[in-house]
Amino acid sequence: MRRSKDKFYMKQIFDCIMDGKVYATGKIAQEIGLSEKSVRNKLNEIDEFLKKNNLGEIQRKPRVGIWLEASAQQKEQIQAALNTREDFQISSYDPRERMTETLKIFFNLRPWQTITTQKLSERLYLSVPTMLKVLKECEEWLAVYHIALVNERGKGYRLKSKENEYRVALKNLIMEKGSAEEMKENIQYFFSNMDVSAVTKCIIQTEDEWNYRFTDESFYEILIYCCLAYKRKELAIPMVSDYNPEELKILKKYSEYAFTVAIFEKLEEVFHVHFLSEDILFLSIQILCSKFIGISNVEVTLGQVKKYDNKLVEFVDRMLKVISDILEVDLSDDQKLKESLIVHLRPTIFRLRYGTPQNNALIDFIKEEYKNVFRASWAISILFEESYNLQITEDEIGYIVLYIQAAIERKKHQYKAVLITNSNMGHVQLMKERIKRAVPEIGWLNFVSTHEFRLMDYDDCDIIISATPLKEKDKRSVVIPNILSENGLMVLRNHLDMINSQREENQTPFSPECCLLFSPELIFTDLEVKTKKECLKIMCKAMEDKGVVTKDFFDTVMERESKTTTTIGNGISIPHGSPTEVNEPKVAIALLKEPVMWDDEPVRMVFLLGFRMSTRDEISRIQLFYNEYVSLIDTEEKIHTLQNMKSNIEVYKYLIQ
Repeated sequence: MRRSKDKFYMKQIFDCIMDGKVYATGKIAQEIGLSEKSVRNKLNEIDEFLKKNNLGEIQRKPRVGIWLEASAQQKEQIQAALNTREDFQISSYDPRERMTETLKIFFNLRPWQTITTQKLSERLYLSVPTMLKVLKECEEWLAVYHIALVNERGKGYRLKSKENEYRVALKNLIMEKGSAEEMKENIQYFFSNMDVSAVTKCIIQTEDEWNYRFTDESFYEILIYCCLAYKRKELAIPMVSDYNPEELKILKKYSEYAFTVAIFEKLEEVFHVHFLSEDILFLSIQILCSKFIGISNVEVTLGQVKKYDNKLVEFVDRMLKVISDILEVDLSDDQKLKESLIVHLRPTIFRLRYGTPQNNALIDFIKEEYKNVFRASWAISILFEESYNLQITEDEIGYIVLYIQAAIERKKHQYKAVLITNSNMGHVQLMKERIKRAVPEIGWLNFVSTHEFRLMDYDDCDIIISATPLKEKDKRSVVIPNILSENGLMVLRNHLDMINSQREENQTPFSPECCLLFSPELIFTDLEVKTKKECLKIMCKAMEDKGVVTKDFFDTVMERESKTTTTIGNGISIPHGSPTEVNEPKVAIALLKEPVMWDDEPVRMVFLLGFRMSTRDEISRIQLFYNEYVSLIDTEEKIHTLQNMKSNIEVYKYLIQ
């Protein structure tokens, strides 16, 4: 009987570690021909089997290696099981992994190549009936991308798809698990004959020259697409170029298109090849829909849209008119809302048009918390269909709701103002009406003559408007010589925006750059644990599941805990792990239901830091985090507010709003 795939590799791993010497996981992977991830998974299965059968255990030490801890008698028993038990199996094969391995085989075939069920079953160590079930699973996965699994009689199976859909599907297959380590392994698998480091260097150089910063996820997306453009070039398969001509004309005006051209120019110089315009168009759309870090180009974007895309500006105006009518609140004059929606909707239209949808982790919270605005915003879907012939998704509606809700809350906050003037009653009434119409946030407006005004009488006012500078300096005052002019009203509007901005800054200690460090999935409220180890294990597992840290991160956290305390007083602990085990910088937060002893101090609030400092941006963000973190916990009142929050969404919203 043919050995199972599991048994074959398990025996190879045992052959490596049976002598009890220390081995690096990478060395074992190299010797037996598996990825490091697969070896780590199988080592976990071996360890579980050994402990269950009292045959020893696998020992691990970060940055040292792994070894088999077993007596001579236990080793004899292990060897006997491997040599004599034909049905020896440590664990069942993961069905999801079977499908992934099968898809990888198909995506590695040339377009004209086929493979039979028998060949697939032999390569994957599966029976033919089981292989047929896996092929059915593959068909369902591929159908999402409109890719068919074709069975040619007498030849076998192959993929049938358009090139654009092929590239998107393969990119998602490579990035499916999410961690940087797994993505790198998959990239190496599919582009083993390519100088990937040279492609990476071209992208990074272009980032530096243009002062663009991508998230890790978006960077890997662009890297994969660039590698695909080079690898698939030799096949001469045409990209689908049925882009909307009007949108295509606008796209070429945007800086993302010029940025993409710059990347391909570098690639052409390095690899001495010429890329087609379809490759540039395809990648520029993906970049337009990517998540940027540290780009302060809102003004540039707005300028480009207003110059080249009047349709989008008019669409936003219509959208705000519809929402205002439904909710019976005038949002048409909210310039901040209008500009935010323009910047957001620009990539949204391309995402919806060309099949790169964006998930919204907060959608359930939005639908429950802002249900009236959410329901009203569904009217936008009709406008999308009418203006762009697009069906907007629920997730995208959710993002729009957040912008609208923020505008409504701004509008609800009413300000008290006093205007110092010597004008007559008719002039005063005209000024009052103009101010009320232009700046609706001013809910209370009082007029006082110059000789009657005394600063001490208006301690409760938010704004003091005067035609000339006051004798006494006051940060609330704004000088506007002619309030009735367009410029005068604009000065007042800008002054109020500054007050709003300061108020918003006081609401949250974290800047937008630091908000990227938080995720709702990494926040725990009312967490019931008995020990700090149990608490840290739960938090590290959540970070590992999200792909932001490796499996060894927990060990490095506990190692640091054994060396020094991480409590900082007031019932707060701030542990951290090794930067080498971090894929993406993140902060996990646990608010404990009951305090646990953290060394010699009871702790109820834990901030677990997963930081790395491999780039200037990461170093800057971490320094900024520490600076702003202080204001989050600098008073008992703030700690009490945070501790009493009942849901991860409530905490997340508090941190990023």
